[in-house]
Amino acid sequence: MKGLSTSGAVLCAAITLTLAACDASRESEGAVDPLVAQQAFATRADPDRALAEKVKGALGLDSAPGMYGLEVTASDGAVDLWGTVDSSAARRRIVTTAAGVVGVRALRDHIQVDPGA
Repeated sequence: MKGLSTSGAVLCAAITLTLAACDASRESEGAVDPLVAQQAFATRADPDRALAEKVKGALGLDSAPGMYGLEVTASDGAVDLWGTVDSSAARRRIVTTAAGVVGVRALRDHIQVDPGA
């Protein structure tokens, strides 16, 4: 009889812990990643800035700022690219990548090619 009561207590503890874990996972289901929330707010607050940041991300400028000294600006879906690169191939890659970003309606290329850059 004593063994039955110990196993019953263990079973009760296991069920309690399982239910507590389920409750905790439900609370985190509604949680929003702070970075996602910040990006959503920035998009609503300033869509041009959000588009420029999206293009910078696609170009890898968010992880390696200042690559080629490139600057990205946006206005009403039109993106301007500024800076100097070391080859025409690099310029083409940058322009093609930027043009492929969702939300870019027009692209103005002000990038200069300088083989010594």
